[in-house]
Amino acid sequence: MPSLIAWLDASAEEQRRMRDIIRLFADRESRDELGLGQLRDGIADLLFPGTSTLLTRARYLLFVPWVYQLAARSSDPVSRADRLERELISTIKGTDDYAGLLGMQAGVALKTLPSSIYWSMLRHYGVLGAPTLSREDALRMDGMRLAVEDDAPNARFAAWSHSLPTAPDGFPGTAEGGFALRREEAAWLRDRILDAAPGTYFAHLTSVAPQADSPTPWSDPAARELEPELSRLLAHARSFSAVMHGAQLIYNLMIAEQYEAAGLERVAEPAAQYRSELDDWEQRYPDIVDLSRWDHDELIARVEIERGSPIHPSTRRFVDGWLKILRDRPVSLAASEEARRLVTTRERQNKGAQSRLNNPRRLPGWGGGSGAGELVFRWPTVRGILRDLHDGLSRQALDA
Repeated sequence: MPSLIAWLDASAEEQRRMRDIIRLFADRESRDELGLGQLRDGIADLLFPGTSTLLTRARYLLFVPWVYQLAARSSDPVSRADRLERELISTIKGTDDYAGLLGMQAGVALKTLPSSIYWSMLRHYGVLGAPTLSREDALRMDGMRLAVEDDAPNARFAAWSHSLPTAPDGFPGTAEGGFALRREEAAWLRDRILDAAPGTYFAHLTSVAPQADSPTPWSDPAARELEPELSRLLAHARSFSAVMHGAQLIYNLMIAEQYEAAGLERVAEPAAQYRSELDDWEQRYPDIVDLSRWDHDELIARVEIERGSPIHPSTRRFVDGWLKILRDRPVSLAASEEARRLVTTRERQNKGAQSRLNNPRRLPGWGGGSGAGELVFRWPTVRGILRDLHDGLSRQALDA
């Protein structure tokens, strides 16, 4: 009952944020049934470096270092940081802006703490002053006296950026505004993004706020104002998403057919749903990508440079094989035995014993969609982080 009351009492903006978080954790894109993760994540890193789908709110990028700075002063900093992170859960629950709180249900029993989830981004954007530090080293070394020349006898090691905004009074017992960034905090985070990721779509979006309801990075009005090279990368991402969505739909159609053949009925008429979605996709994707001209090799090369390692050959073969099928223009993709064989082989190769296709024991657990969503490269996460940032920047007049 308390969670229901919290929902009803929330403002319209708070309810929007809650829906965003719910969609984030229920996103059908996150399931990598066909082994596209290397390419999907590589493209996301090119567009939005340092991010992950596990992030929820921007102010965690300040909450974590503030907690660690406090904990580093204690005799047992590791245990102290753990307690303070858990204490922060109750603090945020009591504020007006708590959507995206990690531990909303689990409370102090939360298994994966925000510091673990946000550490990579803290490193990437220079919030952590020494990016090679582990969480434990940052706690043990922050404030440690340095052995330096006599002209600086009191020099101490700083694990965090010297320009990090100061924590509010009483933190973490209090956190005024919850996840709402103060203007100076938002401006500082914006500058970190501009410094660490110049020329990326992420950096561009610190100047042009994304819309609250834009479903993909290419449908947002901000995409119309990109420099040519960045626009080309985004077009590549959109083409990859459009093309591979067909393989994801074929995969779910086959599961749906086997689900119905097994007499399972918890999901109503899934095969008809996926045939309809597939028919719609076959009508739409040629308007998005011209397969006779699209250079997917260029996209893969860019991902490999970003990763610093090649894409697995089996992933490359699957993508190449899928594109060949589409270029051969089957009359009906749903009826294409070649397409079905390719997808079946790929899922078995990727999932092994966890494969759903031709595995009656796993069919009852299918919920109607498994990796069926269009690839959007962490967009719900990124859009939420950036909305937080722009909301904070807009508070200048209110705070004056």
